Amino acid sequence: MKKENEQAAGAPRLKNQLISHPFTSGMIIGSILLIILVHIGFYKTYISHFPYFKDYTVPGRGIVHFNAIIHFHGMMMAGWFFLLLVQPVLILKGKIKLHRLAGRMSYVLAPLMLLSMYLVIHSSLDRALAAGQIAATARRMALDVPAMIFFAILYLLAIFSLHKPALHGRLMCSTAFVLISPALGRTFRVFLDASRDGSIDLSRNVIVIVVAVIAAADSWRTKRISPFVLVLGFVILNKIIWNIRDTSFWQPIAHAMAKVF
Repeated sequence: MKKENEQAAGAPRLKNQLISHPFTSGMIIGSILLIILVHIGFYKTYISHFPYFKDYTVPGRGIVHFNAIIHFHGMMMAGWFFLLLVQPVLILKGKIKLHRLAGRMSYVLAPLMLLSMYLVIHSSLDRALAAGQIAATARRMALDVPAMIFFAILYLLAIFSLHKPALHGRLMCSTAFVLISPALGRTFRVFLDASRDGSIDLSRNVIVIVVAVIAAADSWRTKRISPFVLVLGFVILNKIIWNIRDTSFWQPIAHAMAKVF
């Protein structure tokens, strides 16, 4: 009995029992799988070039140049995925003070994440506009801008729900779902020899299915509408925007947005 009381005293005191050990463990497993996926997806195009990062030529695309923006974006993404892994580990270990301290780091990391995403989009747009590639401009806006906006919304909602641990945890981990398409698409290109557009289409379909399953399971377990339903709406909208990337409806919108960027 004494040993059980000591274990209970060392366990994290959660205000909301919807943050269960299985859910926290699932966040850890999901974060590990995400980090593995990123390494697989970006190994050929980025990781394998460490530490020299020499320029190389890709047939049909020309010379790939590793600049400061790419490295900055890579570091911010790595930092965010590492944070998503560390936070549930700290919760599971009962290190609530460390969890909160690490969470405060996101106040700096999240804005830097958004800055890195903006710089990548801006750099790509400059190249497309300089080459007069109107279709490429519209595609870039459909591919990356929604993810940047959805990430910002989910993060802000997570911060505003700090007093609701269950909601906060779900919103924070859900930011990963709007970021994994590039890694998943590159993985499909490596293993399925899919085209660029085909791999993006497939990655979006897989993400929608995965989020739908998680939203349904979480809603059933908690007997209430899961926050992942909002994430499902975002990933579906993201897929719709990508599907209309070449239409006359989307292109004027994309060019208006490109002027802002």
